[in-house]
Amino acid sequence: MPTLWSSGAWRRVRATLKASLLFGTAFISTASPVCAFEPGSTFMLLPGMTMGVPYAYFGSPGIYMNNFASYGTNTVPRAVAPGHGDIHVDATIDLVSLRWTTPWTLFGGTYGVAVIQPVVTQSQYGEIPGKGAITPTDVGGIHDTIVTPGMLSWQFPQRLFVAAGLRIGVPDGTIQGINGLSNIGAPYWMIQPTFDIAYLNDGWNIDANFFYDFYTTNPYSTVSNGQVFRADLAAAHKFGRFEIGPVGYLAIQTTKDTGGNTAGYLATKGAINTCEPLPNGAFNGCARAAKAGVGGKIGYDFGVAQINLLLTDSVLSRGVGGANGWRVWTQAMFKLYNETPAAPAVVAPIPD
Repeated sequence: MPTLWSSGAWRRVRATLKASLLFGTAFISTASPVCAFEPGSTFMLLPGMTMGVPYAYFGSPGIYMNNFASYGTNTVPRAVAPGHGDIHVDATIDLVSLRWTTPWTLFGGTYGVAVIQPVVTQSQYGEIPGKGAITPTDVGGIHDTIVTPGMLSWQFPQRLFVAAGLRIGVPDGTIQGINGLSNIGAPYWMIQPTFDIAYLNDGWNIDANFFYDFYTTNPYSTVSNGQVFRADLAAAHKFGRFEIGPVGYLAIQTTKDTGGNTAGYLATKGAINTCEPLPNGAFNGCARAAKAGVGGKIGYDFGVAQINLLLTDSVLSRGVGGANGWRVWTQAMFKLYNETPAAPAVVAPIPD
C-alpha cells in the first residue's frame, strides 16, 4: 500500500499542486476578499468556497483533485470604513486540494486525509469623504496551507452521507508588515472542526458543509481574531448530465476580537493596531463580522470530471469581514488515481 506522506510522494504532491495552481490561475483570475477581523487579516478558507460540493461523500479509494476558483469585487460597509467612505477590493483566489480516500475504516467510517493550497491576489482602492482617494494597494501570493490530518465519512440508507474532520491552517504564506498582515499570508494558526452532510439520491445533490474556526494569537500584534461559524449550502437536481439549483453561504463571527497594544504600536510602529476600544470612539477595524450570500449553480457531469459554475450576491454584510459584493465561482472535481485492490492470483490447471 503506497503512503501519501512518504518524502517522495510528498514532493510529487507539492509539484502537482504548483502545476495545478498555474493552470487554475490561467483558467480564471480568481479570489479571496479582504475579510478582515484584525485589520488586514483574511479568512483562510473563503466562505462559500464549498457550496454545491458533497464533502461528506468520499468516493472509492484513491486520490481526488479539486480546483476551486472565485472572483468578485467587494465593498467594505460604510458603517465600518474609516470616515464612512467607500473602500473597494477586487479579490481573487485559486484553491487546489488533494484528498486521499484511503481503503481503511475507523469507527465504521471511511478514513481520508487532504491538503489545500490557496493562491490569493487583491487590489484595494476607494475614497474617504473629506480625505480624498486612498492609496491603491495590490498584493498577492501564496496563502497559508490548510492540512486535514483526518476525516471520516459514514454512509446511511438512501445514499445519505455524514462526515466529520479537522482542518489546520499552517502560517506558511507570504507574511509582511508591522502586524504580519500586509501581504497574503497570516502569521497565526487556524483550527477548524468540520461537519458535512450530503444526500445523493434520485438525481438530487443536497449538501451542507459546516465549519467552526478557532485562531491563535497573532505574534506580531498580539491580536486574537474571534471564532467563526460558517455554513455552505446547496440543493441541486440533475437533468441528464446537467445539475441546477440554488446555493448560499453564511459566516458569523461568534466572539469578538481581543488583544493588541495601542500605546505600544503608536510608540514603536507609528500606527494603531488593536481590537480594544479606542479613545473618542476611533475606528479600530475590529467590529464583529457577519456575511451571507445567495445565488445559483449550474454543473455538468463529464463522467470523468464534474464542472460547476456559480454566481452569488451578498444578502448580509456586517463588520469589515462582511464586505458586500457579487462573486463568480468555478469548481472542477475529478479523480487522479484509482486505488483498487490487487486481483487474486489465478493458477492455471495442469493439462492432462
